[in-house]
Amino acid sequence: MAEPVLQVKSLVKHFGALCATDHVSLDVRAGEIHALIGPNGAGKTSLVAQLSGLLASDSGQVVFMNQDITALSAHQRVRRGLVRSFQITRLFKSFTVRDNVALAVQARTGNPFSFWKPVAAERALHDEAQAILQEIGLAERADELAQNLSHGEQRVLEVGLAMATAPQLLLLDEPMAGTGPEESQRIVDLIAGLKSRVAILLVEHDMDAVFRLADRISVLVNGAVIACGEPQAIRHDPTVIAAYLGEEHSA
Repeated sequence: MAEPVLQVKSLVKHFGALCATDHVSLDVRAGEIHALIGPNGAGKTSLVAQLSGLLASDSGQVVFMNQDITALSAHQRVRRGLVRSFQITRLFKSFTVRDNVALAVQARTGNPFSFWKPVAAERALHDEAQAILQEIGLAERADELAQNLSHGEQRVLEVGLAMATAPQLLLLDEPMAGTGPEESQRIVDLIAGLKSRVAILLVEHDMDAVFRLADRISVLVNGAVIACGEPQAIRHDPTVIAAYLGEEHSA
């Protein structure tokens, strides 16, 4: 069994009287896609924000690559290889597709040029950016402005930006949100192809995609993990069926 890349230990977050995460514990192993599912309001986005460092926890511990990162900021976690994508795309939409990725590469490498200097002058950055675009299937769109991409292509590009930071763990927050069947399939194929390179914690409402991709699934309801296991076990778990999946998904 692979060693955990990420260990979440009894993580708690309150917003006044609301307990968003209630002593959440889970782990993500190297080479694994671990899906996090649950109804709206279950606390999934709050948990991902805690893991990425955008939201401070009230108690508990986050251990990444065998080091306690609970007190680290979001950018410090990115530097260590824990990278998050968002439910809503966050791109430089007036920049080309290639330049978006080149800037992400530059953020990782610290290449000593001025941030506002045109990245087109940086051959090494653009070569790496082009290689990433080739991998994610957007090489032919490299010179397009990001704003001209379809919604699904923008979601793919956002995954490419995350991969440009060379993560050890990728937190994907609803990467298929707002996409149609063809675009969703493209993103499923992309995520499946990344599995050999990076551990993934996937938050997603598309249950067909979850059950096709995940090695393990944790189910979050009312801020607490009510079940964790392999997809078939989760699909037939009576507690999960009653709380979230319903009989249709257990059939």
